[in-house]
Amino acid sequence: MHNTFLVNREAYQTTKWAAQPLPSHLVEGEVLLRIDTFSFTANNITYAMIGDKFGYWQFFPAEVGWGVVPVWGFAEVVASQQAQVAVGERFYGYYPMSTHLVVQPNKVTTAGFLDASAHRLSLPIVYNYYSNTATDRMYAPDQEDLISLFRPLFLTSFLLDDFFADNRFFGAKNIILTGASSKTALGLAYLLYLRQRAKGDEFLQTTGLTSARNLDFVEGLGLYDHVLTYDQVATLPTNGQYAIVDFAGDQPLQSALQQHLGATLRYNCAVGMTHWDQNAPQSPVEGSIKPILFFAPTHAQRRGQDWGEQGFQAKVGHAWHQFVGHAAQWLTIQHATGPAAIAAMYADTLAGRTDPRTGQVASMVEKLPAV
Repeated sequence: MHNTFLVNREAYQTTKWAAQPLPSHLVEGEVLLRIDTFSFTANNITYAMIGDKFGYWQFFPAEVGWGVVPVWGFAEVVASQQAQVAVGERFYGYYPMSTHLVVQPNKVTTAGFLDASAHRLSLPIVYNYYSNTATDRMYAPDQEDLISLFRPLFLTSFLLDDFFADNRFFGAKNIILTGASSKTALGLAYLLYLRQRAKGDEFLQTTGLTSARNLDFVEGLGLYDHVLTYDQVATLPTNGQYAIVDFAGDQPLQSALQQHLGATLRYNCAVGMTHWDQNAPQSPVEGSIKPILFFAPTHAQRRGQDWGEQGFQAKVGHAWHQFVGHAAQWLTIQHATGPAAIAAMYADTLAGRTDPRTGQVASMVEKLPAV
C-alpha cells in the first residue's frame, strides 16, 4: 500500500493519512521510489503557509481541500521502466510525506535526473532534481540525517549570504536575524561569521532575535555578536544601519522592528514563517521599508547561469562541508517512525514545540541495523 500524510489546506492542525494501492504496473519511462527517510523542520511549515502563492501544493497533488507537505530526504528505486535508472539506486531529493513516489526521470546522467511528470514541468527546477547518492559529492552514508535536515535549508542560507554580499549588504552594518534558532537562520549566521573572521570584526555585526526559551542555546553557539529576546527590540541602538532577515514571519514583530529602526533600516528581507500563527496582516508603518520576499530558486537559477552548474555546486559544496562539521557538534537527531509518530512530529513543529538542539528525521518503517 501507498500511505500519504495529508494536511487540510484551510486548517493546518487538521491532518489524516490516506492509503491507496501501489500501481500494479509502471508505464514506459516511469520509476517507483520507496521513500526511506525525510527530515521535517519549520521550513516545511513555510511550504504549507505559502503553498498556494508559490505552488508548493502542486508538486504532489492530493484530493480537493487537502495538501501534501513537501519534504527533503532519501528514497530507493524499487521498480523501474526507465533503462537508465536501475532498481536499488538511491536518490536524495524532494518528496511527499509518503511511503512511495512515481517519477518520470528525464535528462538522466550518473549524477541524477529531473522528474518530467506533467504536473511538475512548470515548477522550479531545483525542486525537480534528484541526486544519485553514488556520485553526489555532498553525500556521505553516515551523514544522511544531517543532509536531510540541513542541505535544503543550507542552500537557502548560502543563497541569502551571496545575495546580501552581492548587494554590499545594502549599506547595512548590522544584520538582524529573526527566528535566530531556526536552522536556516543558523546557516546564514555561520556564513556571516566566516565573513567576519575573514574581514575583521568591524566588517559587519549580526543580531539574533529569539524566544526566551531558546536564548541560552542561541547565545551558546557563539555565531551572533548580539542575541536578544523578542521583547527587547526597543533596546536596539538606532544610530546604525540595519538590514532584517526575517525567518519568523511574525507580523507584530515586523511592525515593532520597522517602528523602532525607522530610517536606519536599509533592507527588509522575508524568508520564513516559523511564527505562522502571528502572520495576520498589520497596519503598515508609515515611511518604513516593507519586507521583500526572498525566493531562493530565482537566485539559484541566476548563480547557476553566472558560475555554471559545476561551479555553483563546487561553491555550495565547499561551504556545506564547513557548516555540517559545525552542526554535528551541537545537533541531536530525533527519529519519528511510523504514522502516529510522524503525525505527532508534524503537530509539534506546527505548534513550535520543537527544541532547536534537535533535528527531526522521519521514516514510515524502522531502519534495519547495520550488519
